Amino acid sequence: MGSCSSPATPDDPVARLLFFLLIIANLAFGAHLFLASKTETVDFTARERNREEVKLVAVTPPLMAARKAEESRRTVQQLAGAACVEFFGVTAQEMSRARDAFAALKLGERLVERRVEEITRHWVFMPAAKDRRGAEVNMSFLRSKGLTEMSIRPDNSVSLGVFSTEEAARRYLATVESKGAKGAQSGPFSREVRETAFLIKEPDTEMVARLTVMQRDFPTASLRAVACPAAVAEATEPKK
Repeated sequence: MGSCSSPATPDDPVARLLFFLLIIANLAFGAHLFLASKTETVDFTARERNREEVKLVAVTPPLMAARKAEESRRTVQQLAGAACVEFFGVTAQEMSRARDAFAALKLGERLVERRVEEITRHWVFMPAAKDRRGAEVNMSFLRSKGLTEMSIRPDNSVSLGVFSTEEAARRYLATVESKGAKGAQSGPFSREVRETAFLIKEPDTEMVARLTVMQRDFPTASLRAVACPAAVAEATEPKK
């Protein structure tokens, strides 16, 4: 009597082996897909060294570079042989950086710093008296002429008003004089430094070229040939 074999079941060792091999194959395929996806998104910048020290350098277009070179050449040509050259138009915000740049040139006494001041306020006043008692006498006199808004300054002058423009101060002075308050005057009350200029004595061609290159770092600055001062000293130039 012939016997017939039954189909493989999970209890069959061969079937169990095939089942586990299939699971392992699926896990391996899944791991392959996972690793492939990670490789595509790897951040290679993590492998860079000293990333914080890397700086992008702007590239100047050739035409612009040529134009700047031509402008520099003309400036050097115009200033060549000048007894003194002035680097002017430096704003208050750029002052510290400009001083550091000039210090690096080591010009010594050949460098003169000149402040350009601007009058920002004007006033009407009675000139300073010898002492406070004299200022109080002046105030009494002015009150008798109908003037009330006054104050004694530390130098014993009497302020009758401070104005934003010279024209306004002159108009009020005319009003004060029309009331019979003789002796009153108008003039500058306060000044502010508008810009600072650096004067370089006897610059040679190399120094002029260096100044021309340095000028590019200060957008508001310019170079010009000027007459050398008789004495090297800090000067001011008030502007209205």
